Amino acid sequence: MDVLPMLESLRIADTTENRCTALDDILKVFTDPKQAEFTDGFANNLNEKGFLDDLLTLAKEKDHVTKVAQVLAEVAKTESLREPCVEKGFVPIFLNVLEKDTSIENMTQACRALGNMCFDNDVGRGVVDENNGISILLNLLQSLLSNTNDGADKLRTIACGFLLNVTNSNELLQEKALELNALDLLGKYLQHYQQDGGLCNMVLVTITSLTDSELCKEKLKTSTLCSSLVDFLCTKNGEDHYESILDILIVICEWDEIKDVLAHTDLCKHLIKMAQVNLVDNSEYSEDNQQKVKMASDLLILLLTGEGSMETLFKDGKGEIFTESLKWLDSKEEHLQLSGALAVGNFARSDEHCRFLVEQGVVKRLLHLLKPIFGETKCTLEHASLSALRNLAIPASNKASLIKEGVIDAVLVLVDSEMLAVIFKMLGVLRMLVDGQEEAALRLGEDREFVTRLIEWCACEEHPGVKGESTRLMAWLVKNSRTEEVMRNIIRAEGIPHLVAMATSEHVVMQNESLVALTLMCSTVLADAALPLKEADLSDTILQLLKDDQTLPEIKCNTLSLTKAICTAESVVM
Repeated sequence: MDVLPMLESLRIADTTENRCTALDDILKVFTDPKQAEFTDGFANNLNEKGFLDDLLTLAKEKDHVTKVAQVLAEVAKTESLREPCVEKGFVPIFLNVLEKDTSIENMTQACRALGNMCFDNDVGRGVVDENNGISILLNLLQSLLSNTNDGADKLRTIACGFLLNVTNSNELLQEKALELNALDLLGKYLQHYQQDGGLCNMVLVTITSLTDSELCKEKLKTSTLCSSLVDFLCTKNGEDHYESILDILIVICEWDEIKDVLAHTDLCKHLIKMAQVNLVDNSEYSEDNQQKVKMASDLLILLLTGEGSMETLFKDGKGEIFTESLKWLDSKEEHLQLSGALAVGNFARSDEHCRFLVEQGVVKRLLHLLKPIFGETKCTLEHASLSALRNLAIPASNKASLIKEGVIDAVLVLVDSEMLAVIFKMLGVLRMLVDGQEEAALRLGEDREFVTRLIEWCACEEHPGVKGESTRLMAWLVKNSRTEEVMRNIIRAEGIPHLVAMATSEHVVMQNESLVALTLMCSTVLADAALPLKEADLSDTILQLLKDDQTLPEIKCNTLSLTKAICTAESVVM
C-alpha cells in the first residue's frame, strides 16, 4: 500500500481540522477489518517514511495529542515498532496527559497508546518507570473509582489494562505497584463495579499477574484483597468469573499465611455451597459443573494443608468443612471421594484429631474407597485413602481399633497393585499398625507369601520410598513380634542383606531400626542367620560404623550391642 499520499496530506495540512482529517485517513487503514492483514506492513512503511517524527511534532500540540495517541495506539500493535515509539519520546507526553488532563477521551487514548507500547516491551516499561508512571497510573485509577462521567467506564478498563501490560512479568514494577497499594485498589474495583464484566475480568487478570511477585505474599497479609475476592466470588456476578477467582486463590494459597487469612473468611462456606449446587447425584452433569466441583474441592483441600488454617476449619470437630468432607466419603462422585479422603488425611495431623476421627466412624468409609472401583482417579483415590489411614494409625490408642475394623485385610488386597505409589502408602499403613501390636506383627510376619513379596520390594530401585518403607516394615516385624518363626521367614526370603544395608542408611532412625532388628535376630536365631550375615558382610558394616568419626554415639552403642549379641550367642563361624 502506497503511504506517501497519506503522509503528504498530513505534512501539507495547514489547519487543525485538515491535520485531523489526514490522521483519520491513516487511522481508517488500521481499523478497517478488510485491511487487517496489511496493517503491520502499513505501519512499518509509515515508520520508514518518518511518520513517527511527524506524530511527535503533532503530539506536542494540545489540539492534536488525542488523535496522535489514537493513531499511535494502533501503530504500537506492531511489535517491531513499540521500541521506536518509546525511543522517539512519546511516553512522557502521554503520562503528562494522564497526570494533568481532565478529558476522559484524552486520557483514554493516552492509556491505550501507553498500554500497547508496554505490551511485552521492557524498554517501554522502563521509560514509564523513569517518569514515575506507576504512581501516575495508580492515582488515575484511584480517581476513577468514583468518576461517573461518560466514558469513565471504558477508561477504567483501559487503565487497568495498562497496569497489566506495564507490570506483567516485570518483578521490579510489580513490586512498585504493590508498594503503592495496588492490591487494595484492585479489590475496591471488584467491590464497586461487579456488574461490569469486562472490567472485572481485566482486574482479575491484573491481580493474577501481580501474584508472580514475592512481595505479594507480604502485602496480601495486610491487604483487603483476599476479602474482596471472596466477597466477589459469593455474588451472582462473581459466579461468571469463578474460574479466574479460584485460580488466583489457589495460587496465593501456596503461602500458609494466606491460608490462615482465607480460613477466617466465608470462602469455605461458599466453596461447599458451590460443590453442593453443582453436584447432582444419580444423574449426568455438565463439564462446567464438574469443573466447579473440582476447583472448589481442590481449593478446600489446599486450605487444609496449612497448620493454622486446618485448625481453624476443624473447629473442634464442628467446622462446616470438616462435617462436609466426611459426607464426601460417601458420595458417588469420585472426585469428591478423593477430596474427602484428602481432607481426612489433613485433619489427621494430631493425635487428638485422629482419635476423634476414628470415633466418628471414618475408618469404615475409607476402607470402602479401597474396594474395586473403576475410574481415572482410582490410583489417586487409593493413595489418598491409604495416606489418611496411615495418619489415623499413628496414635497408639487408635491402632487396636483400626486392626479390629479390618484395616490390615483391606489394605492387603492392594498387594498386587502395579502402582508403586499405592504400595508405598500401603506399606506405611501396615508399619504403623504393627508398632507395639504383637498380634499384627505375627499376622504379617507369619505370612510367608507376604514376607516374600515384602522383601522383593526391598530391592525396588525405581521407587526409593517403597524400598525404604518395606525395609523398615521388615525391621518392625522383627522388633514387634520377637518370634523365631517371623525371623526365619525373613531369613528364608533373603531379607538379611537388606537389613544389613539399612544399617548404613543416611537416616539415623533407619540405622537404629536395622541394628535393633539384627541384634534381636542374632540373639534368637543366629544359627539360621549366620551364613546370610556373613555373605552380607555384616562384620565389615560393624567395623565401618565403629571406625567412622561421623557415626553418632547412639548408633555406635547399638552397634556394640549387636556385636555383643553375636559374641555371647552360641559359637557360630561368621
